[in-house]
Amino acid sequence: MAYGAIGFASNLVASRFLENNLKATLFASKISLAIPFLLLPVLLIFPKFETVLILLWAVAWGALPLCLNTWHRSIETEHSEAAAAMFTFTAQVAIAIGSSLGGAIVDHFELRANFWMSALIVILSAFYLAPHRKAE
Repeated sequence: MAYGAIGFASNLVASRFLENNLKATLFASKISLAIPFLLLPVLLIFPKFETVLILLWAVAWGALPLCLNTWHRSIETEHSEAAAAMFTFTAQVAIAIGSSLGGAIVDHFELRANFWMSALIVILSAFYLAPHRKAE
């Protein structure tokens, strides 16, 4: 319940920051997502840290979809409805591929490897995306 409430609050707070700088908000949400992925495998033996990290995950996940959708919608095209459909399709395909790869990683390695692979992907995407988007 706390995860949902914090994610909702994060969505509201992120909307305020988006007005000032979309690029920085997107970058911060991606880094905020990578932190729990990096630390959860190490700190699972400390339940209080685990809770804090999962709530940080909620903060990131509340902001990230909003940032990506806002970024997508800020691009002016004459086919914005088709572009919105492609954005939704791409997001769903990414979830499906991520779930499949994550399951394979857990099956062949362990859960920790899945967290670390996720962190690597998020960090790479943050540093790849950040310089390619002009500040709003």
